[in-house]
Amino acid sequence: MKPTNTSLILTFFLFLAKFGSGQDSLSTENYAFEPDKVAKEAVAKIVQYTGLMPNFVVVADKSTSTAIAYIKNNKRYIAYNPKFIEKLNNKTATDWAAVSVLAHEIGHHLSGHTLPKNSSPGNELIADKFSGFILFQMGAELHEAKAALSAIGHEMDTTKHPPQKARLMAIQEGWEDARALRNKNAYENGIPNTDALTEFVYQCTFLGDDNVYFVDEKDNIIWYNNNAKPIIIGRKQASTDNKYSWIYNYLDNFYGVDHKGKIWKETTYGSVFIVGEARLVKDKEKE
Repeated sequence: MKPTNTSLILTFFLFLAKFGSGQDSLSTENYAFEPDKVAKEAVAKIVQYTGLMPNFVVVADKSTSTAIAYIKNNKRYIAYNPKFIEKLNNKTATDWAAVSVLAHEIGHHLSGHTLPKNSSPGNELIADKFSGFILFQMGAELHEAKAALSAIGHEMDTTKHPPQKARLMAIQEGWEDARALRNKNAYENGIPNTDALTEFVYQCTFLGDDNVYFVDEKDNIIWYNNNAKPIIIGRKQASTDNKYSWIYNYLDNFYGVDHKGKIWKETTYGSVFIVGEARLVKDKEKE
């Protein structure tokens, strides 16, 4: 598809081509004769940091208000409005603004958001987080990763988009997650590498609940969310009742753990029944 406004598009690709530094920057050689090549290089540079192969078609489209990712005839497209990109360049005075817009739309594709009936405000935050993550990998500072949304975020806050503040927080979360991973191996000598390895004492399970809960050496009750981040949800407490070894306290719900590890729940009517089990982690490792 031929560009509809050559001068604006070349301007866009020129400042895309300048981001980064040294050998990691995009090549601008023969850009005036091969604008499509430069566009594909820009997208390829972003996707390179995901370890995937680029398979997006980038097109200029004046009917698109900002930028959009979509699928047509089983092909992935990223369409952008040249005037919107020009405005980004003028208002932010940084090449990273346009890069973040492209990264956001690529994030939609890679997250499956462009599939039918898969659009929601939450998806926008996921794409924003992806943008922040990738821009850190590419060398952007936090303010540069936020540049586009900070400058004209209100223009992108429609009924399908969350508030600008929430989106900026998502970009920052992605950027900070990427920074935390820099020069950090996932495993050291076969052991998961974390900032602070936590010693777990008990592993707790409950009837009808597929989750597993842990009690650490500081008596915190911990649950891991889907991002493998530990969330403290309660406390292990001493028991004043001899039939219980300790008390599992979660949101003012108290469960007694007996000396065999059975977790009991007592009702206000005096009924007592088993609801789960607490196992010593060291015993589990010996099995």
